[in-house]
This record gives sequence, C-alpha cells and structure tokens, in this order.
Amino acid sequence: MPLRRSATTIERGVDRWAPVVVFAGLPTLGLVAGPSYSSMIIGLAVVQLLSGLAVGRGLPPIDRPLAAIAGVFLLLCWASAAWSIVPRESVRGALGLTGVLVALLVFHAGRTDRPEVIETLFRVLLVATLVGSAVAWLDMALGYPLESLASTKPGVHAATKYNRGVDYLVLIAWPLLAHAWWRRRRWAVGALGLAMAVMLAVTLSLAARVAVAAGVVMLVLACAAPRLVGILLVWGMAVFVAALPMALHLLATRRAELAQFLKPSGVNRLEIWDYMTARVFEHPLRGWGLLSAKYLPIHPDELARYLYTDARGIYPHNQWLELWVELGALGAALGLVFAVLLLRRIRLLPESLRPFAYAAFASAMTVASVNYEVATDSWWCALAASAVLFSILGRLVADSGVARRAVDGHIMDWHIMDGRGA
Repeated sequence: MPLRRSATTIERGVDRWAPVVVFAGLPTLGLVAGPSYSSMIIGLAVVQLLSGLAVGRGLPPIDRPLAAIAGVFLLLCWASAAWSIVPRESVRGALGLTGVLVALLVFHAGRTDRPEVIETLFRVLLVATLVGSAVAWLDMALGYPLESLASTKPGVHAATKYNRGVDYLVLIAWPLLAHAWWRRRRWAVGALGLAMAVMLAVTLSLAARVAVAAGVVMLVLACAAPRLVGILLVWGMAVFVAALPMALHLLATRRAELAQFLKPSGVNRLEIWDYMTARVFEHPLRGWGLLSAKYLPIHPDELARYLYTDARGIYPHNQWLELWVELGALGAALGLVFAVLLLRRIRLLPESLRPFAYAAFASAMTVASVNYEVATDSWWCALAASAVLFSILGRLVADSGVARRAVDGHIMDWHIMDGRGA
C-alpha cells in the first residue's frame, strides 16, 4: 500500500509538472537548438506512458483516426523499400518515422486535462517564450556565443542555426496567443507580439517571416468569415496537393524570367523543383521510395541548364513535393487526408479559438512548402506540440463555458423560485 501511494503521488506529479517543464523548454532550449524538440516531446511521451503503467492505468487511449492514417502511411513507407532506388535509406526512414509517430500518438493521449495544470502550462510557456526571445536576441547581438555552444553542426553560420527554432516557435506562438486573447490579457498579447516581431526582425529565416504573414492573413479572414474559410481551406488543400507537381514544374521552367526578383537561393530552389517534378512524372503512382529524393538521377541535359544545382542531390525543400516524388500519388493523398482531418478538428474547437488554429495551420503549411524533409522528427514534434496546445486549450475553454452556463442556470432558477415565493 505505501508503495502504491508513492507511485500514485509520483504519477500525479508527472501529470502536473512534466508537461509544464517540457513546454517551457520549447521556446528556450528549442529556440537555440531546434532539433531538441524531438528529444523533449518524445521524452515527455515516454515519461507519461511509464508513469501511467506504474500505477496500473494501462495504455493511454490512442486517437483512432490519427492512428489509422499514421498506420497506413507507415505501411506505405515500409513497402516503398521494395521498389526504392535506395532501399537501405527507405528502411532507415521508415524505422525512424515509426518510432516518432508512435511516440507522438502517445504524447497526444497524455493526461494534461486539469484546468489548473493547463493554466500553469500556458503561463509558464508565455514567460519562457518572452525570456527565450530576449536571450536569443542578446545572443545574436553579442555574436552568437550561446548558439555556438549549443549547436554542433559544422560548416553552418551560427545565425542560420537559429532558423529551425524560430520556425517552430511560430507554430507554438499561435495557441499561446489564442490563450492570451481568450483571457483578455492585453499585456500578454502585446508582449508576445513584440517578442515575435523582434525574432522575425533578427532571424535569417525567410520561411518564418512568410509563415507569420500567412498566419496573420488567415487570422483576419477566419475572424471575418470563419465558416467560409473552413470550407475553402479543405477544397484549397485538395487542389493544392493535386496540382502541385505541375504548378511547380511550370514555375521552374520560368526561372530565367523570375531570377531578377529572386536571391540565388530562390533560383536554386526552382532548379531543384525542375528536376524533382520531372521525376514525379516518371513514377507518378508509386514514387521512387522513402528518402530517395537526395539520390534521384539528374540528367546531363538538366544539369547543363542549372547555375547552382549539381549532381550531388538535395532534398526537395517542399514536403508535399517530397511525398509525390518519394511515395507517389498515394503518399500525397494520405498527406491530404491528414490535413483535412486537422481542419476538421479545428472546426470542433470552441469558436473563439478557431481563427488562431486556422492561422497556425496556414503557418505550418507555409513552412512545410519550403523547408524540412518529411522524415524530420523535430518537425513532427513541433506540429504535435502546437496541436496538443490547441487541444488542451479547447478543453479549458469548453469546460469554462459549461461551468459558466451552470452558474447562470443556478442564478436563473433562484430568481424564478424567489419570484414564486413572493
């Protein structure tokens, strides 16, 4: 019995403080070292799972629709090794994705549901975001001494190493802003807006800047016409995914005309999309195998037309294009199903939160369209962190609405009874 009570006490402490500690680390340690998102989020999932098993709670209730999509996607990833041009890489990628997605399903099922815990988490996350942004700005002003210690990736300028952390910060800033707005804490809204503006002013991540701009536009549209935005996003995603290879190919063929408006990196991106889309058309149904993009053949006549791209290969810099080129039409379709499920979940959120969730979706789509591989574990963890924040905030808002209606009903009943008594 004493051992059982001790395990229960530890389990309650884990439920209360482990999420708070981990989420506080995202805009601080995660800002300096973006890849650390995976170790923090997956670590939290493991701790919560072991804590629940220790007190006999059993396995957490897994989200079945998400699990079904993840399961079919992983089956396709493993199957692609059979026809992949680099089967060893495909197996490695499938193994990594299996571990990450299973861990994130456990993370999504975590027991962060008590109102006082959720409130503490959001308050600590706000403070951590403000402190993390201030420390990052100071580090940049002093010549990146902190970033140089935190990152071990050689050959990359210290300023560039912040890009991933800033991209991920955009995703968790939206639910944080939604909480501050719902609580009508104008000082928090202003402070968070200032912190994000400072980060965007000093970062080299163009993706983060465009993602914030896309999110702000979506926020305004969703506030003005929430139902219309939800419908348009679903149909817009379907058209976007289906037409992407052809659209990018046509854009890439006009890179000479667009070069005067682009930086060299932009022209390089168009060159990558030129031969990547050509490979999509060669194997449109099954693709070339998971993680094969870096090893795709580039024809000599294609290389002769490129200024910056060489035969060494590189990832597509667009996750939707990567799904097409590596896993074919089925992979792209599964990605679309996942996106539509997320949009459906947004529609189930309390009305006051939906515009912010749509903004986060737009920001995530923007980053996914220009950065990171599909198998990037920290990217999946950043998405999951943002989704979980919206989910627990949605429960908090819904519960407060139920409680408020119950109190109002009590008051109304009292007035009615009092009137009858008179």
